[in-house]
Amino acid sequence: MARFDDQTELTKSLFADAAAKGEQPWAMFLDQFCTITQADGAGLCIDRESGELWTRGDCPVIDAALRGRLRIDRVYAQDGLPLTEWTKGFLRVVKARIDAASHVTVWLHRGVHRKDFRSADGQLLSALTPFLGQAAQMALMLGDERAEAKLSDTIAGRLGAGWIVFDRSGVVQSLSVAAQVWSDREGLRIMDRRRLELRDADAAQVFRSGFATALVSDDPVTIQLPNAELVLSRQDQSDGPKVVGFLRSVLTASALSNDRVAAHFGLSRSEARLLAQLCDGHTLRSAAEALGWTEETARSTSKVIFARLGVSGQPAMIRRIM
Repeated sequence: MARFDDQTELTKSLFADAAAKGEQPWAMFLDQFCTITQADGAGLCIDRESGELWTRGDCPVIDAALRGRLRIDRVYAQDGLPLTEWTKGFLRVVKARIDAASHVTVWLHRGVHRKDFRSADGQLLSALTPFLGQAAQMALMLGDERAEAKLSDTIAGRLGAGWIVFDRSGVVQSLSVAAQVWSDREGLRIMDRRRLELRDADAAQVFRSGFATALVSDDPVTIQLPNAELVLSRQDQSDGPKVVGFLRSVLTASALSNDRVAAHFGLSRSEARLLAQLCDGHTLRSAAEALGWTEETARSTSKVIFARLGVSGQPAMIRRIM
């Protein structure tokens, strides 16, 4: 009964780790496997286009050449490995198929100062084998989906697009990276306060009125916010209506990294700061005030920028930057 319970708990932790987003994939599963079998260490490797390897504890690596020689679904001991003399202690290892082009390998290790594994430990690994390929395939699919979602967020952020989800009382439940960047830039601190609290009283009233309309309307409601446009749309869900706000913030050069701009155009950091101010529509005088410079310093620096960019005048400079 205990061995059946161990198998059940291992299978649960295997699929839990497959779905997890933590910084240490498969850690819970491998740690639990070590505890149940009293192994010194455990490892897991997914071979797709290349090998992704994770180990816990004192665990030597089974290299790609050996993994390639292993048969599918067969549990190996250290003295039965193909064309290999294993001298690093005691081992139990199995390889399972994910699809035609990829497979997953799991192994347990004990040092030379320990006794060999029991037959029950090998049986436990054998019983787990049918689930290894399924769990690894789920992990790969989720990893690909998260990578695509991250890429979409990055692209949307660079275009100034984001989203905010509100409950019916206006509490922010979640928001995208781009919306968070806009919030921080405007000093709104949405993540801290959990509400969209606009500093301008007129803008705040427009938002409250538009939000109330969105809750009862089937049509989207568009609101102009500081340096952004927010389109509110009601979505009816099982736990009640929610309002999703689709945000399009105004892209500004000053929101870019000064180091990035400087490196891209061969400027100094201070020149990049002035460049951003001028691209955002400032005059030399207002840019100087924003940067804490004299107008003469801003004027002489702008001439250096024009020369380095090979342009004459602020309009030509903005076209070059855009």
